[in-house]
Amino acid sequence: MIKRAALCLPWAIAILMLAQAAVADDSSQILTVDHYVSVHSTVPSIAGQVSQLYVRERLRPATALRASSLADRVVLFIHGAGTPAEVGFDVPYQDYSWMAYLAQAGFDVFAMDVTGYGRSTRPLTMNDPCNLAKEQQVQFVPILLSATCAARYGRHMTTIASDWNDIAAVVDYIRALRHVEKLNLVAWSLGGPRAGGYAAQNPDKVQKLVLLAPAYNRMMPGNPPAQVPAEGPAMIRSHMTSSTRIGIGRLDARINMTEQQPKAFGQK
Repeated sequence: MIKRAALCLPWAIAILMLAQAAVADDSSQILTVDHYVSVHSTVPSIAGQVSQLYVRERLRPATALRASSLADRVVLFIHGAGTPAEVGFDVPYQDYSWMAYLAQAGFDVFAMDVTGYGRSTRPLTMNDPCNLAKEQQVQFVPILLSATCAARYGRHMTTIASDWNDIAAVVDYIRALRHVEKLNLVAWSLGGPRAGGYAAQNPDKVQKLVLLAPAYNRMMPGNPPAQVPAEGPAMIRSHMTSSTRIGIGRLDARINMTEQQPKAFGQK
């Protein structure tokens, strides 16, 4: 019996060491958590509607267990004009993910899509091909359009003020979720005025602000744009083919359910 025990002991030790290594490996893995934050939109074409903002989170399990140490280690990334947050900050290729890098270093890392980007709510006016430039419309004739058409919404879909409103909703959501007073904001390109403007108005909620190549257009007017009345779905149909109208009709149904089931609106 003693000999058998002596022979089994090394195997038991080896199994225990492997189990401990597996636990250690699990603790170093980066988790991905998807959040959807409700906001009363101030985007002109959907002002007052409840829309959904997509927020992506990356963190290590060990970080989540040490929530009390997150006072200055919660980060929110804010994207620019060209790409949504996941593409800009969390590319799953080699070491391209800035979010994963910080998560591995012990930060709790979030990134948000403002209205009209990524998985956040998409205003209906963005689905109207007539709002594209003429040279862009041509490629959709006759598949989506019977002919080129004049824009029915010749303005930016969102404003810097509506971006600030989106950021405010997400910041407050994360503060409540992680029980912290302040967040660190990291922004790229047009995310600069988005994050910078928010931070200037809410210094009590921002720990640090990092701006990478912030965009700025000194030729833009200083006055805020006039509010544009919301457009009904019926105004979008006139130039579309029958197959396109079917798709828009389905989208209309989703919009009508917004108040009862807000999470269904704008999600993919």
